[in-house]
Amino acid sequence: MPVPSDPLSQPARETPRILVVRRDNIGDLICTLPVFEGIRHRYPGAHIGALVNSYNAPLLDGNPYLDRVHVYVKSKHRPGAGTLALVRDRFKLVAGLRRERYRVVLHAGSHPRSEMRNLTRLAGITEQIVDQYAGRPLHEVERVYELLYALDIPGPPPAPRLTLAREMIAGARESLASRGYGQAIGLHISAREDENRWPLENFAALIRKGAEHGHRFVLFWSPGEASRPEHPGDDARAQELLDQCRDLPVLGHPTSDLLALAAGLAAVRALVGSDGGHVHIAAAVGTPVIGLYCNHKVIQWRPWGADHTVLQAARVDHIPVDAVLAAIGHEGAA
Repeated sequence: MPVPSDPLSQPARETPRILVVRRDNIGDLICTLPVFEGIRHRYPGAHIGALVNSYNAPLLDGNPYLDRVHVYVKSKHRPGAGTLALVRDRFKLVAGLRRERYRVVLHAGSHPRSEMRNLTRLAGITEQIVDQYAGRPLHEVERVYELLYALDIPGPPPAPRLTLAREMIAGARESLASRGYGQAIGLHISAREDENRWPLENFAALIRKGAEHGHRFVLFWSPGEASRPEHPGDDARAQELLDQCRDLPVLGHPTSDLLALAAGLAAVRALVGSDGGHVHIAAAVGTPVIGLYCNHKVIQWRPWGADHTVLQAARVDHIPVDAVLAAIGHEGAA
């Protein structure tokens, strides 16, 4: 594939100032992390910014490749806000972008929103790079990384990696170990789409059968009520499952935010979860994943890396419990 000319090579060199826009969901942002690393390695002195939504922004705390994170608040995340407040937010966002004097923006989404393109143009960013290679069967990490060809940055992409404070991971590990759940298997029951949802009775059967082989389990879920604007919460479903398994070795581990979830996922031996942001977070903190996927989503959205197992079917609820147990292994941790 020919490499386009580098838009940063003309005119005479100045400090490259590059903005990456990714306003989508959790997994989308995780799959974009290699882009920041790739730019930094190619242009060590560049000023690199990210524009992300407020729900995902904490995942970029401490990212070593970024100089600035700009936060975009989706209207659905502010259900009580009036039109005037939303317009004021957009003007503040544009003003912040203009102050940074970005020269190039990469729209890291398969269908860049016209709003984002218009906002970045209002901020004076003239070079707008969008996905030119859609339609080919690529993983999202590969597809987004191909945007960097326009900046003379070839692949392959590095693995997505989240930067977490060591004390956060240590605290999560100590918390689980103190309750007898060190080296346990993580289970995440939440999924945004119905076709990605593994039934609670399957999770209950997995816990019961796994316990017979010496496994212990830590239960994760999206916090809040089902009507939560940012992401449907599963407090009620989690409590239902814990009630069903009250005499089995499973520990509920509620998390209040994405960083707490990431630390918890870093503290378990492996994670069982269906297609969703939690799968990508686990992979990005180095935890092996047993991913439950619909057939048509495996190529683009499987966990990235060699240490993961993918089980797939036409619908996630068609994946049998015994197949998941076999992927975990029939012997629990010592």
